[in-house]
This record gives sequence, structure tokens and C-alpha cells, in this order.
Amino acid sequence: MTENGKNEETLKSYWAKDIAELLDISTSNLRRWSIDLENEGYTFYRDEHHRRAYLEKDIMPLKKLKEFLANNMSKNDAIKAVVSMFPTDNNGVITIPVNDDEVRLSKLELQKIVQEAVKEAIEEEREAMFKAFEGKINDTIEKRDRLLTQHLQATLEERRLQISSAAEERKWWRFWK
Repeated sequence: MTENGKNEETLKSYWAKDIAELLDISTSNLRRWSIDLENEGYTFYRDEHHRRAYLEKDIMPLKKLKEFLANNMSKNDAIKAVVSMFPTDNNGVITIPVNDDEVRLSKLELQKIVQEAVKEAIEEEREAMFKAFEGKINDTIEKRDRLLTQHLQATLEERRLQISSAAEERKWWRFWK
């Protein structure tokens, strides 16, 4: 349980790069917006290293701030409007446990990892196919060479028989002449 009575396990937190990607803004913009919101009284939860942890409840105020700024509202007015629309309690500072067993990846990082794994798998499959193809070609060439050698030997044997037969015929005819 946390200081404000909420169960820590029910609070899902996000890293700044994940929220920035979700909002399609830079992490430096997110950091500036967060500081401005905190200066006006909005509180973000912090981990044991005092880093901001963005929770589900923080996404909508940040989206609203982006919307206000996109509609040409001044930054100060937009921040004041967001803080008034989404008030926070003063018990907002809690310690969110950092689980070392849990790895957090952004969508892009996960896509890169999957793409690399797919590339490696394709390359391994390609190598296996080339080796199988090379083996099949070598077997085919070897079989062809054996058949060619057998055919050449049979042809040579036939020629030898023809030559010896012709030589015997001549001798026999010569004998009677």
C-alpha cells in the first residue's frame, strides 16, 4: 500500500519516452510541460530515484494540454486550464516500485527487435536452403559424371570390340586370298 492508500500494483507507470511517443512530441517538450504543470500545482508521481513516473491519470491532462496548445492557446493559459480541469491531491508523492525483472520497451524498440529477429531467422533459413541446394547440385553433378563415365567406358569397349573384330576379319580374308 502507498501513502495515499492505493495499492502500488494497480498503478501502471510509463517512461517519458513512451508518453512522448504516444503524444507525438519530443521528450524535451514533455519534460518542459511537466515542469510547467508542476509549477502550477499538478503533481506527478516519482519513483525512488525522484524520476517522474507518468500514470494513466496523467495521459489525459497531457493530451488536453497538447490540444490547447495546438488551438493557439497561450502556454500559461493552457497549463492553468489543465490544472483546473484535472486537480490532484497533495498526497501525490509516492514511491512506485521499480521491478528489475520487468523490461519496458517502446513500440519502435519492440519493432526493431522483432525485425532483427526476423532478419536473423530469414538469413539462417536462407543459409540452410543454400546448403541443401548446393548438396543437391553436387549429388546431381556426381550422378551425371558417373553416368557419363559409364557411357564413355561402354563406348570405348564397343570401339575396342569393333576394332578387334575388324582386325580378325581382315586376317581371315587374307588367309584365303
